[in-house]
Amino acid sequence: MKNLITKIFSVTVLSILSLSCQEDFNPKTDFKEQYVLNCYIDLDYDYYQFTVIYANVTKLYDVNGLDPSQYKLNPFIHGAQIYLSYRNDSYLLKQDTNGVIAKRPPPIPLYKFYYLAKLQNIYPNYPVYLTAKMPDGKVLNAKTQLLEGLQLGFSYNYLHGFTTKINRFLFGHSFSIDWGQADGHLFFPRMQISYQRTDSANIFYEDVPYTFVINNGVRQPVYPSYTSADSILYDFSAIDSTMSKIAHSKNFKNFTGNITFQLIEMDTPLSKYYESIQGNIDTYSISLDQFVYSNISGGLGIFGSRRIISKSWSLDPNYIILFIP
Repeated sequence: MKNLITKIFSVTVLSILSLSCQEDFNPKTDFKEQYVLNCYIDLDYDYYQFTVIYANVTKLYDVNGLDPSQYKLNPFIHGAQIYLSYRNDSYLLKQDTNGVIAKRPPPIPLYKFYYLAKLQNIYPNYPVYLTAKMPDGKVLNAKTQLLEGLQLGFSYNYLHGFTTKINRFLFGHSFSIDWGQADGHLFFPRMQISYQRTDSANIFYEDVPYTFVINNGVRQPVYPSYTSADSILYDFSAIDSTMSKIAHSKNFKNFTGNITFQLIEMDTPLSKYYESIQGNIDTYSISLDQFVYSNISGGLGIFGSRRIISKSWSLDPNYIILFIP
C-alpha cells in the first residue's frame, strides 16, 4: 500500500511535460512556479486517533529541454510552518530531518516530510483544516472531512476456520464481502494468504485474485483494482487456486494459518486526485490537456484522509491438508 501513497506524492515534485505530435507545440509555454502541498491523514478508528499525518511541500520547477529527470536538486521546501486545526485546537507538524531514500527509479536522494503522529479523540465527518505558511510568506489553505467508520459484512461467518468447502447449494460458489456505499469514495480491496518458506524466517504473502478469465486459451488471474463499488466477490475456485499455487511454489514450508482481507478507503478529495492522475505517461509528468484535481487554495496539491480496515481468519486445518503436496 506504500506504493499507492508514493504515487499520490510523486506527481508533486516535477515540472510540466506533455507529449504531442505537433512540431510547433511547446508544453513549457507560460510556465508558472507554484508551491505544491500534499497532505494525507491515516485514520485508525480502533483506537480513535490519527495514526499519522504526512505532509510534503515542494515547488514546480523548470528544466532546459523536455526531460524533467535532468533536475538534480531536491525540490522539498524547508522551513515551512504547517498547522492542522481540528475542533478548537491547532497542531504544528514537525519537519523530518532525515528523509527516506526513494527506491523507485530514478532515485531522489532525500524524500522528506512534515509529520504529526497519534492525535487522539477523532470524530467521523468532522472538518479538518490545513494552513501552510511558506518561508517567503506565501500561505496555502485546505479543508477536508474525516471519514466515517466502515463495517465489513460477509456472506459466510467462519466460526471454525476459513474454508471453501461449505454447502455451495446454500451459500453459492463465491465469498462476498461488502462495506456499504460511500458516494465519491474509492476503495482498494486486497486479500492475501500468508505462508513460510524453507529458505527464510520471514512471513510471505500471496495476493488472491477474485476470479480467473480465459484469454487466448490461457487461464489468467484477475486481481482487484480500485473501485467505487460497495462489495466484492471472491470465487472459491480462485482462492483454491491460490492455495495450490503457494503449496507447489519453490521452497514452500507451510501455511502460517491466516487469510486476510484488507480494504483502503479514500475520502472524496483523495479519490478525485487519484482518479485524475491515472494514465499519466510517467511519474514525472502532468499532461497539459489533463485536469489534475487539487483542493489547495493558493497553490496545487491535495489534502485528504484515508483509512485501512482488515479482517483475518485462521485457515481450517482440514482445508490446509487438501493442498499439502
